[in-house]
Amino acid sequence: MPYEVGRLSYVPGTKPFLFRLTLSAEALQAVGALERLAKIFADKNIPLLQLKVSAPPEGKVSVVLIADFKGREHLLEHMSKELSRIDFVESVHVAPPVAEGVAVDTLSFPLTLMGRRVVIFRRPLYEGFIKGGWSRFGSAYAILLYMAGFESGRLAYRDHAKLTQDPSAQLKVAQALFQMLGYGILEIVRVDDEKREAVARVYESFECELFRGAGEIRGGFVRGVIAGWLAERWGAEEREILAREVKCIAKGDPYCEYHVRVEKSE
Repeated sequence: MPYEVGRLSYVPGTKPFLFRLTLSAEALQAVGALERLAKIFADKNIPLLQLKVSAPPEGKVSVVLIADFKGREHLLEHMSKELSRIDFVESVHVAPPVAEGVAVDTLSFPLTLMGRRVVIFRRPLYEGFIKGGWSRFGSAYAILLYMAGFESGRLAYRDHAKLTQDPSAQLKVAQALFQMLGYGILEIVRVDDEKREAVARVYESFECELFRGAGEIRGGFVRGVIAGWLAERWGAEEREILAREVKCIAKGDPYCEYHVRVEKSE
């Protein structure tokens, strides 16, 4: 089922305030720490609209709480003081609603994943970037997307290899992160590292779903990402890689399928 990312709450009729708490790293091992935070709000009958925890590989722990203070605005200062008294809480910051019924985390920046900066593109943005390019440049745009994706995939493999040197585990990491990041559901059907060839399927590709009903393949960026990842795994250059999309949801197939191999030198 879908997972709503972000630190944002939109509930009409509420007055949501956002609390950003910084906790010491020891809080991760403290049993009942989150329960104590939530209890402070429960004791005042203040509903929590959202609670999210960020625990980077190194450093402090961040907790974002969004609570409805409609009719209870006078309790804001009291709640901040109560939260700051909890063990491991080092600081408490509060952000008011940005619009009626809308709270957005304006206290945290930049976004990171595994210690590296990330950005989030909602569909209107990536649709304009991908579909808009196809509209203006035609099939030549797929080549640009492939090239960009290839380099991205190559760099992604280097990051994944830092997590594990086990070839089988690397495949699992790649599939899991591909899905977690929202690109689609990646299934690496077959990899032969000796022959340097592979078959991969992507269900619900974020790229190709933009072109459902087009009647032809549309995978450029995702094809490049998969090809670049495998090329780095195999120690191959881009010019040596042949990556074909043989099935695509844009032409009515149930998934996108990519065949990648290193072309044999003559």
